[in-house]
Amino acid sequence: MDNTVGSLGSLLTNPEDAYILGLWGADRYLRTSSIGLSNTNLTLLYRSLDFLLERFPKERVRVRIYGNEIPKRFEGFKKSFCKCSKNVSMAYHVYVNSRPLVREFLYSLSNRKHLAKECIYPYFAGRFDGDGSISPEGTFCRIVYGDSTELSLDRSLLTGINTSVYRYSAAGTYCLYFSKSTLSKFLEGIGKYSISGKLQ
Repeated sequence: MDNTVGSLGSLLTNPEDAYILGLWGADRYLRTSSIGLSNTNLTLLYRSLDFLLERFPKERVRVRIYGNEIPKRFEGFKKSFCKCSKNVSMAYHVYVNSRPLVREFLYSLSNRKHLAKECIYPYFAGRFDGDGSISPEGTFCRIVYGDSTELSLDRSLLTGINTSVYRYSAAGTYCLYFSKSTLSKFLEGIGKYSISGKLQ
């Protein structure tokens, strides 16, 4: 069942799916024909799982577990296990094998300039939940990127919100910063969609 009819284009036009697009952009699991989410946060993984179950039967969904604990919601799915160090946090991949879905996500992410207006903040909520953080004093927040082009594409979506970019050369990462002057507008925009708990 590789039919995504009814969801074609929804990553760019449906706020709930745009959130998943942003989350996948941050913490993607991608192989030639497999796509899903890689994360340690079960709340985000369950949200990704719900998205996949709306499109595929349960027997199509796969879970890869790095560790020995099996969360209740992952019971009944096809699972594989990978050993990890005791000092490493539990991690999971939730994914399906579907070339059409791979193509849809890759197309939508590369064409996110076409996100519907009502989908921009949901998309950034997903990005923030995956790779964002707020300073302890709450004066700024940032989203981390591994690629400057990805950051530039996202930055161009934020009309009316001043941002700055900083490159951490040692880590090979780029950060999109939201300063105190525009922070409240951004956090208000993503607040109704963010589910990671980082805004609390």
